[in-house]
Amino acid sequence: MTVDNDHIYTFPDSYDGRAPFPLLVGFHACGNPIDQFINLTRGSAFETEYVRAVGRSSDSGGCWNYNNDIAKVLRTYDDLMNNYCIDMDRVFATGHSSGAQMIVQILAHRSDAEHMNFKAVAPVAASDYGALQVPMPVMYIQGTNDTVRGGDGASTVARFRTANMCQMSSTPYSEVMGCQSSGKTVNPGCVSYSGCSEPTIWCSHDDPAYSNTSHGVPCFAIQAMYDFFTNMP
Repeated sequence: MTVDNDHIYTFPDSYDGRAPFPLLVGFHACGNPIDQFINLTRGSAFETEYVRAVGRSSDSGGCWNYNNDIAKVLRTYDDLMNNYCIDMDRVFATGHSSGAQMIVQILAHRSDAEHMNFKAVAPVAASDYGALQVPMPVMYIQGTNDTVRGGDGASTVARFRTANMCQMSSTPYSEVMGCQSSGKTVNPGCVSYSGCSEPTIWCSHDDPAYSNTSHGVPCFAIQAMYDFFTNMP
């Protein structure tokens, strides 16, 4: 279902409005189309097992602005909960760049974070917007040499680690497999932090994609997100 310049919902063929389905909410990056995450998840298990919902930012340049866009995001969420058969306990979010920043900003505002009630999130190349107000299972993904962000996302990861009461120590997270991108074998570089109240995974990868900036959604990300989300208890 598409509402021009506002949002798109897609439903698996097996959706009949009776059995609740998990929901994937996707936030596009600056300059990317509204259906960025529809396209990225096409042919994946997200397409056949999840309702997918993506919205368009209000900014003319295609970037998300928290103050301008949060009301629309909450309205779209309420529409899905009130009018479709969604498992309210299995709402997941991902976003890229500006869209990932929108997720982080939602989590930095307690009332909005509690309203959206995400089960887990997987932001790709976000930024630090201050302390997160709720604990949150996370798979945080960012290039080790992200030249757009000018860093690897360590400060953003630290916000999740604090919210989830993690220790500083971590162990390799081998559940994420390598892949091929731009003629390179990509190392996902994922670790799992110890002692956390919620699963906290950081994938500091070396995929050069997105015009060789390492700022893009890496080749392993969609499958890794699906596995992470679907295995949530």
